[in-house]
Amino acid sequence: MGERSIDTTNSEHRVIPAGLAGRAGALSAAIMLAVQLIWRLNWSKNGVVQAFPELIAAAIARLTPLSVFGAATENYGSLAKRTLFVCVLIGVIAVGRWAGRTAGQISNAIGPGWKSRFGSALVVTAFLWLATNLLVLPIAYLGPFARTSSYTGEIFWQLLLTFLLFALVWSLLTAPDPEEDPMPNYGETLSRRSMIRRSTTSALPIATAIALGGSTWRLLAPKTASTATPLIVTGTSTSGTATVEAITVKEIIATQRANQGYDLNASPEVEPEPTPTSDKSSSRPEPRKSAQLDSDSAPDSTPENPFELYDGLEEEGRLTPLLTETADFYHVSKNFSDPRVSAEGWSLMITGMVNSPLLFTHDQLVERATTRKITTLGCISNELNGDLIGTAEWIGVPLADLLTEAGVQEGVFDLVLHAADDYEDSIPIANALDPDTMVVIGMNGTLLPDDHGFPARLIVPGIFGMKNVKWLDRIELVDHDFMGYWQTRGWADDAPYQSWGRIDYPTGRIAPGPTWASGVASAGDRDVVRVEVSIDGGESWSDAQIEPSINPPLTWVRWAHQFEAVDGADFNLVMRVTDGNGTLMDETLRSPLPVGATGWPRRYITVRA
Repeated sequence: MGERSIDTTNSEHRVIPAGLAGRAGALSAAIMLAVQLIWRLNWSKNGVVQAFPELIAAAIARLTPLSVFGAATENYGSLAKRTLFVCVLIGVIAVGRWAGRTAGQISNAIGPGWKSRFGSALVVTAFLWLATNLLVLPIAYLGPFARTSSYTGEIFWQLLLTFLLFALVWSLLTAPDPEEDPMPNYGETLSRRSMIRRSTTSALPIATAIALGGSTWRLLAPKTASTATPLIVTGTSTSGTATVEAITVKEIIATQRANQGYDLNASPEVEPEPTPTSDKSSSRPEPRKSAQLDSDSAPDSTPENPFELYDGLEEEGRLTPLLTETADFYHVSKNFSDPRVSAEGWSLMITGMVNSPLLFTHDQLVERATTRKITTLGCISNELNGDLIGTAEWIGVPLADLLTEAGVQEGVFDLVLHAADDYEDSIPIANALDPDTMVVIGMNGTLLPDDHGFPARLIVPGIFGMKNVKWLDRIELVDHDFMGYWQTRGWADDAPYQSWGRIDYPTGRIAPGPTWASGVASAGDRDVVRVEVSIDGGESWSDAQIEPSINPPLTWVRWAHQFEAVDGADFNLVMRVTDGNGTLMDETLRSPLPVGATGWPRRYITVRA
C-alpha cells in the first residue's frame, strides 16, 4: 500500500461546529474583558474612564427600581456592587457565546476561509457595538456614543478597539487546523506546529481566567494608599503641599473648644487657625439651655468640664467620636473604582452665567484656602441608627467669594456641578452664596484623600451628601432647574437634611444597674436644641443631656441619658430630636428613598445578670 496523503483542503470546507463557535465566542469575550480591565487599571485617564463592564453595570443600576437599589445599598453596601459587577462579567461572556454561535452560522452560510469568518464576526460585533453606544451608554447617563461624557474619545476608542479584538480572536480560534484529518490515521505523529497550536489553545482559557480574575480583584478591592499630605492654610504654597507636621483630630477639637471659650487646660502642640463659628449661629438664640432639665452644656455651668461625661463614654466604646477620623469617614459613590485625579493638569472652571469665567489650578486654590469649618456630612441613603454620616474639619475657599469674583448675572437659578467621573448634580444659587458653602481642598488638617474628592470637592451644609460633589472640575451657572445623576432616578432635588439620630449604646443584651444611653443627633444646618429619650417605647419621655456643639448649627451633637437597667426587664429605647427651628423630628417611619429616612430611632434592650 502506498503512503496515505492528507487532503488539507477538506479542512477549509468543513463547517464550524456550533459548539466550537460558542466556546470560541465565550473565550473571546473573556479575553476582551481582561484587556479592557487591564487597560482600565493601568492607562485609564485619572482612573476615571470606565471599562465596558462598568458601563453595563451602571446602566443596570439605573434601571433597577429605587426600592430594590436602596435596600441592596443599605444592607449589603459594596458587596452589592461587587456582586453586580461579577454578574455582568458572566453575562458578557454568555452574550459572547451567543455572538460566537451566530457568527459561526453566518460564516457557514457564506462559505469557508478567513475572510468569511472575520467578516461574519464583524457583522455580529458591529451589532453589539451599536447596541452598546445607542442603548447602554444613554442609560448609563453618558448619552449616545458617550457624547455627554468628558471622555467621549477615550470611551469611543476603548469600545471600538476591544470589540474588534473580539472579532479577531474569534476568527483565529475557529480557524481549522490545516493538519487535522477528518479521517485521522492514529499511527501518524502530530507535527510540532499542530502540537504548539493545541497546547496554546488549551493554555489560553487558563491564562485568560487568571488575567480576568486578577484584574477584577484589583478593580473591586484596590489597595488604599494614604494621601494624607499635611496642609497649611495661612501664607502661600507653591507646590500645593505643606511643610508642617499634620495636626490630629484631638488637636482640632482642643483648638476649637478653646476658641469657644472653654478653658480645659488643653493646649495642642500645633495651633492651626481656629475654626470659626458658623455665621448662622450668631443670628439664633441659645435655646439649648432651656431644652434640657439642667444647664450642663453652657460654658459657665457645672461640672467644670462639660465634655468629661461624653469623652468617658467614647473611651469606653459607647459613644461616637466627636470628630470622625478621615480613615473612618463614610464613603459612597456611584463608581466601582473611584477616580485618582492628579493635581497636575487639573483645574476648576467657573462658567455659564457669569461676567468673567474663571479657571483655578489646584495650587491657586490651596493658596486661597484660609477658611476652616467643622461640618457634619451625611448620605441621603443613611438609615436611622445608620453610619453613613460623619463630622470633619474642612479646609477651603467660600464658594461665594469665587462667585463674587466671577460676577453672577441676573436670572441664575442653579449651579450645575460637574465632577471628573462624569457625575453631575446641582444646588440653588441661594445655597451657593451661603457663606458656609465651600470649595474644599483639605480635610482634618490634610489634603483631601482620593476617595473624598481630591483635588477639590464642595461642602454645602444643610443638604445631603450627594450634592456635596467630589472630584469637582466645573461649576456652571444656569437659569433653570437642573436635574442631576440621582435626581433623574427619582431622588429628591432640594435634599435638605432630615432630623436624624442614632443610639450608640446600649444595644442588645446588657447587665443590670445604672446605665448611660448615648448617641448622636443632627439636623443639618438647623442645629439640635433638644434630645429626648424614652425607655418604654414612647409612653413617657426624659430630656437627655447634650454636649455643647463644636460648631453650631452645622454639626451633630452627642447626647447621654442615665437610667436604671432592671434585671429581667426588656426596654424599648426610643429617642427623638427637636431642631433649632423648634420642629420635632418626624415620627413617621420611612426608608431613605427619596428624601431621606424619617422616624424615631429605637433599640430593643434585654437586661440579664
